[in-house]
Amino acid sequence: MEHNNHKPNHATVAFLIGAVAGGVAALLLAPESGSQLRGRLRRRAGDLREKGEHLLHQGQERAESISGAMKSAATEARSAYRTEMDKQRESRPGSIESEFTTSKQRPGSA
Repeated sequence: MEHNNHKPNHATVAFLIGAVAGGVAALLLAPESGSQLRGRLRRRAGDLREKGEHLLHQGQERAESISGAMKSAATEARSAYRTEMDKQRESRPGSIESEFTTSKQRPGSA
């Protein structure tokens, strides 16, 4: 079974924060008028929101898929366990089921 650890490490988080800060500084220091800058910021914010929504949707789909697979595996494991337990009970001499079926088969037992 493959384990993927998707937690970002501190260096990755620091890099992303630095990239965002650098991008904001570049936008604010660019030689544009205020209205052009605000328009560009608005468009980029919209793009980021769309990307975030897309990633959220993908994450939800993946979580649902994994959840379904886990439920299915648990159901299969439970079924296999019960089947094995039933086999063990039936094959165990002296069990209640064995004595009951044996007493029914004995002639003269009531």
